Amino acid sequence: MIRLTRREKLLAVALVIFVAVWSLFAFVISPAVGRIETLNRLILEKQNELQQLQTKSREYVLLRDSLGQVHEKVASQQSSFELLPFLETLVRQSGLEKKVAAMKQQVLPLETDYYETIVEVKLQNLTLSQLVDFLSSVESSGVLATPKSLYIKTSAAGPDLLDSVVEIHSAKLARGQFARI
Repeated sequence: MIRLTRREKLLAVALVIFVAVWSLFAFVISPAVGRIETLNRLILEKQNELQQLQTKSREYVLLRDSLGQVHEKVASQQSSFELLPFLETLVRQSGLEKKVAAMKQQVLPLETDYYETIVEVKLQNLTLSQLVDFLSSVESSGVLATPKSLYIKTSAAGPDLLDSVVEIHSAKLARGQFARI
């Protein structure tokens, strides 16, 4: 057998310890540190995603609740309510009978239980205050009718007069259906 001097033995032990420490660092510590850094980055990303998801969840709950309120309001509306005759009455009450050039109605299905009535009212030669009063009377009437589109231009009859096209929408429960809430 080979006899080693004490110095050689210490050098061999030191070399074995160095190789063991280097191996431990290279194969255990370095990958673990890299994995921890990756996980910390992922934690931040997932926390941001969680915040976004919580925000979307709150928005969804608000939309669901407001949709439920709309369903309740539509269901509570009188079944005999029709938008066109209602608007004709408001036009008469506003004193705009002679200002109406045309009124046309369109009915569109929304869901299986609901449909939407759209009435387009063309008004000519009216003042801005008359138009505002008419729109206010529609919105404050207490029925589920909302002006959704408004087009205004200056009338050829005079600079103080306007021509306007107003689209008013109303949702209604289909006959024989009950509101889904």
